[in-house]
Amino acid sequence: MGIFENELDFNKYRFFYAVAECKSFSKATEYLHVSQPAISYAIKELESQLETKLFIRNNKNVELTEDGEKLLYYVKSAFDNLVMGERIIKEHDDDLTGIIRIGIYSHIALFMLPKVMKEFNKKYPKAKFYIYSTSNVEMLEKLRNRELDFVVLQYPIFVSETNLNEDVLCELKTCFFGDKKHYDLYCKNHNKLNNFSIILPMRGYSDINKLEETLKKHNLLLKNDFTSYTTELTIELVKEGIGVGWGVKKCIQKELNDGLLYELPVDFDTPVTKFSVAYDKAFLNDTTSKFLEFFKEKMKKMNK
Repeated sequence: MGIFENELDFNKYRFFYAVAECKSFSKATEYLHVSQPAISYAIKELESQLETKLFIRNNKNVELTEDGEKLLYYVKSAFDNLVMGERIIKEHDDDLTGIIRIGIYSHIALFMLPKVMKEFNKKYPKAKFYIYSTSNVEMLEKLRNRELDFVVLQYPIFVSETNLNEDVLCELKTCFFGDKKHYDLYCKNHNKLNNFSIILPMRGYSDINKLEETLKKHNLLLKNDFTSYTTELTIELVKEGIGVGWGVKKCIQKELNDGLLYELPVDFDTPVTKFSVAYDKAFLNDTTSKFLEFFKEKMKKMNK
C-alpha cells in the first residue's frame, strides 16, 4: 500500500496546515500547543523532503509559495475527509449532533430554509447548520471537495457527473413585477411589456431560455437594458423604479403582500424555474441525511 511505503509523517502535514491557515508560526504554536522550534523544524524537514519551498517568511507573517498553495489544497481535503469519517462513524440516529453544511443561493434560502430549519431543530436541538451562499461555481467546487454536504441550485446542476446524486426539489412560478408607477403605466398601456426596460437575470439557464422562446412566439421584443446576477439586486432596482423585473414569484412574495411591488399580469404562461439538490450520499452523516430527507419532503409540498 503506497501510503505506508512512503512513510508519511502526518504531524508534518498537520503543522504545515496550521501555519498555512494561521499565516504565522507563532499563532500556529498557540493553536497546536507545540513549541515554535518544533514546528519550524518539521516545516524545514517537509520542504527538504518535497524539495521545494512552501512558505515565504517575513517579519510579520508568512505566505504560501505556489507549491505551498498546491499542497494546501490536498492537505485540507485529506483532513476534511478524516473529520467527515469521524462524524459519520460517531453519530447515532437518536442523538443527532452533526453539522449540516448547505450551499444555496441566498434569494431562495430566504423562503426555503428558515421554517424547515426551525422545525427540524425543534426535533433535533443538537444539530448545527452552516449555510454558504456564493457563486454556483464556488459552491459546486466545495461540494466536490466535501466542504459542503449538499447544494441547492437551479436544475440541472450536473450534466455528466455520475458519482453525485441530484434530485429535483420543486418547480416554482415566475412573474414580471414592478413598482406602483410601472404597474399603473403597464395597465394604462394595455399590458405592453415592450414599452418598459426589463431587468433580466444572467442568460444560460433553462428558465430564461424558455422565457425568450415564449416571448418570440408572442412577438414580444423586450428592452433588456439591465442584467442582474442576483434576485436581491433586481428587487432593489425595481423598487427604485429603474425598470420591470422578472423572477421567481416566491422570492418577492413578501413585497407583493406588503404592496411594495406589484405583479404585472400577462396573457401567456411564464416558465417555471426548477430547483434541485445535489449531494454524495456516501459521505453524508446521519444528521445531514435525516435533514435532507426532511427538507425534500417539505419542498415537494411547495406549490408552483
